[in-house]
Amino acid sequence: MKALITAAAVAALGAGVAHAQADFPTGPVTLIVPYGTGGSTDMTARPLAIELEEIWGQPVVIQNRPGAGSMIGTTEMTQAAPDGHTLLINTAAITTAPAIQADLQFDPVDDVTPISLLITSPYVLTGGSNVNADDLAGLLEESQERTIFMSTAGPGSSGHFMSELVISASGLNADIVHFGGGGEAYTNMMGGHADTYISTTASVMPYVNDGRIKALAVLAPERFELLPDVPSSGEAGVTGVDIEGWVAVFGPGGMDEELANRINADLAQAMASERMQEQLEQNYAVAGNLTPAEFREIYLRDMQIWQNLADERGIGQ
Repeated sequence: MKALITAAAVAALGAGVAHAQADFPTGPVTLIVPYGTGGSTDMTARPLAIELEEIWGQPVVIQNRPGAGSMIGTTEMTQAAPDGHTLLINTAAITTAPAIQADLQFDPVDDVTPISLLITSPYVLTGGSNVNADDLAGLLEESQERTIFMSTAGPGSSGHFMSELVISASGLNADIVHFGGGGEAYTNMMGGHADTYISTTASVMPYVNDGRIKALAVLAPERFELLPDVPSSGEAGVTGVDIEGWVAVFGPGGMDEELANRINADLAQAMASERMQEQLEQNYAVAGNLTPAEFREIYLRDMQIWQNLADERGIGQ
């Protein structure tokens, strides 16, 4: 698969903002990763930093700031100057946390500037050693005989919200079981102490490919072109669960629009590189390629979706 951003598209983006913030960056750029080293977000950030160093001619320093469902690192980013020298790379977890964390130290609308949607991929429902079903339709039948235990990486994680969404949309007879991270959730699922786990392709496919767990459904109306052998939730008659996972870059609130557009164009150039295209292929993902304004709409939409679900399901209450 080659989810290419064409050279023409990159050139068009660059032409529109070439005049903007021509002296950026004037020094090292900090890229905050609000997760530990070695995770899927960190593994995306590191080759991206190499590409950006070549484009900017300045060091791009990765700072891992894990904790509080990615909110420790996100909070640190919001407190920086909006000059582009401190950026955040985060997952869709940045849109779920506001729905359950009433004590956030920042305003998720005013204190965050969405800059670039780097990567999108569907969520995948996976089954562990206790699951007899081979697809979502079979899991629904199995849940009529016993309660399905859906593992998550912790309360408020994107997998938690997606699990709640599947239960709400499908009527699956299931209980949510929280663990202290994705690794612990996988271990318990493979050991028969939990049944399912939902995450994006980058997270789940290494375990699926080596046979330790099985992919039951791509949460989408139709099959995902990069995983043609995995049935979709739509095939099981389940609708309303087709929310994409993503990885994106953000800046502090109040960032100059021209600067945000300039960084967006540079990120598009970086994502078009051979190094990042290989990263996309390995993660079964595609490039986002949206303007800051377009991505902001998705960011705000997703936050509202998760807030509505939290209210409906009593999440965090």
